[in-house]
Amino acid sequence: MELDDFKNKWQQENDRLARQQHKAPAAIEQLLSHKTTDLVSVMKRKYEKIITMMLGSMLLMILVFSVISDGFAYPGSAYGFAKCMFFYVLLIAFYWLKFRTVLHLTLSDFLETRMTQLLHVLEKSRRIEIIFCIVFYVALLTVGRFFYGKGLEGLFTLQMLGLFSLSLIFTVAMIWLVARRHTRQINELKQYLEEYKAA
Repeated sequence: MELDDFKNKWQQENDRLARQQHKAPAAIEQLLSHKTTDLVSVMKRKYEKIITMMLGSMLLMILVFSVISDGFAYPGSAYGFAKCMFFYVLLIAFYWLKFRTVLHLTLSDFLETRMTQLLHVLEKSRRIEIIFCIVFYVALLTVGRFFYGKGLEGLFTLQMLGLFSLSLIFTVAMIWLVARRHTRQINELKQYLEEYKAA
């Protein structure tokens, strides 16, 4: 009798473990599905925050610039204001396009394909932002000279080389921050993909 009871309990335990094993992949898939959805939400919030900050600082610049330039009476202040607004609009347009890309992102219903798509989106986004940083900060100095009517004249003076050096340092710092933020999300997504494949 005791042997029969032992066999019954053993069988019940085996059945319970078998059910858990069947549920585990589904549970993991549901968890990873939520994580990928959260990742998309984080990307949306990030771009919303950047655009909001840029619009706020642009408004502040509009309000303050006329005061610090003495009602645009200071020589070159109108050109400086135009240059400032040009770069603000350029930055806001860039991040608005990135926000719209994430907003209208169409992902697969299959989890592995969806994670692969997101991985591709994040890697492409990192590459585009790094290229934009390089182009933007080089343009910041060269375009500025055209606004002031100096063109390419005197590019190799000590002052310009100093400004280019500062611009280069700032650009490298921005690239590092962009790469770090994107790489963290990419590594997180790669980990989710490995968890899914191992399940």
